[in-house]
Amino acid sequence: MKTTEVILDLQAYVDSELDAARRAEVERLLNGDAEARQIADGLREVGRLVREHEPVAQVPETREFYWSQIQRRIAAAEGGGAAHKSASSALNWLRWLAPALGVAAVVVFVAMPRPGARGQEFADSTTVMYQSDADGLTIHWIE
Repeated sequence: MKTTEVILDLQAYVDSELDAARRAEVERLLNGDAEARQIADGLREVGRLVREHEPVAQVPETREFYWSQIQRRIAAAEGGGAAHKSASSALNWLRWLAPALGVAAVVVFVAMPRPGARGQEFADSTTVMYQSDADGLTIHWIE
């Protein structure tokens, strides 16, 4: 069995990808080695089969149609750049403004005095206060 390097050289020879010096070496190998000739013939046959049986994809439109579409989109993108940029900057402001307004609304809601809230939570409770001047301690006990 031939080494991978020799097989790759044979493939490159079959595909006409070798320079003159390397091509001469591979031709000498082919003249003296029947196994190398068999591998090269097999590679040629595979190439022929692929070329003959490769499916051809056809599209209904021509190349010019697709290129004209691309050119129109490029022209539209270049011409509409200023409008897109101003809309983009407005969206950037909105991205920062919306969360800031949400936080501000929560702060206002929490800080707002609720009517009747003061004193009602302690209406049914008893409070006891203990104060010690010697210890510098004040305790408020709410039941």
